[in-house]
Amino acid sequence: MKTLIASAIIAAATLGASAASATQAWVGHSALNARSGPGTHYHVLGTFNPCTPVHVVAYKHGWAKVAYKHSYYWVSAKYLQGKSCYNKNTYKKHGGYGY
Repeated sequence: MKTLIASAIIAAATLGASAASATQAWVGHSALNARSGPGTHYHVLGTFNPCTPVHVVAYKHGWAKVAYKHSYYWVSAKYLQGKSCYNKNTYKKHGGYGY
């Protein structure tokens, strides 16, 4: 019983440490499907717009588990980048000024 409790405590500590060590990343310059698991056979839950900031919490076989607005999604890691970018489609020009 003590071994089971100790294992549960270690597992909980490990989960907390991995979430705390999330890495900032940004979606590349094209839309990216957000899936329920690490592969194309998993359901598409939504789509990330280009240049969306996400937090990577895990990697698995070329896929990244990302945290975004208090939820987790899986995306193809090759479409993430380590620096922010500018999405010209996010801004509309009015009278010569970007908003």
